[in-house]
Amino acid sequence: MTKPQNQPDALEPLRKTLTVPLRPKDAFHLFTERMGEWWPLDSHSLSAAEGNLPRKLSVEPREGGQIIETKPDGSKAPWARITCWQPGAKFALNWHVGADEEEATQVSVVFLPVDTGTQIELTHTGFGAEAETASAAQDRYAKGWDHILGLYLAKVKAYALTL
Repeated sequence: MTKPQNQPDALEPLRKTLTVPLRPKDAFHLFTERMGEWWPLDSHSLSAAEGNLPRKLSVEPREGGQIIETKPDGSKAPWARITCWQPGAKFALNWHVGADEEEATQVSVVFLPVDTGTQIELTHTGFGAEAETASAAQDRYAKGWDHILGLYLAKVKAYALTL
């Protein structure tokens, strides 16, 4: 799924933007350390692909940490390696769900303060140099991120009511 080193992407980066009514530090915390509460594990997990629900999804909150799915049998399946951890500001990772880490794409999520709360800018790159394959992968992720960010927004709205 990824491109060899020093080979350009065939496509422009995939970008998604969302504004939420939370301060950047709260939006960041909910997006990262509480990801297991809002991520659709019933449809977007390795366990779901096997007809099961995972035990949990955890985020190791540090650069070099991982996002890890714990499967029903207790085995661990890493989804991503965190390449940037700046609480309240930026979260970036090498995303490789169900693939070797060498095949990772890159995801960056930036949290910017705005008058109404936080603007979240998600950028996903590294789909490869083969235009046809890269385009199909990017199209799948574009739809997937729309779904994921919609669920995050629903969690944000519920969380905001508790503040």
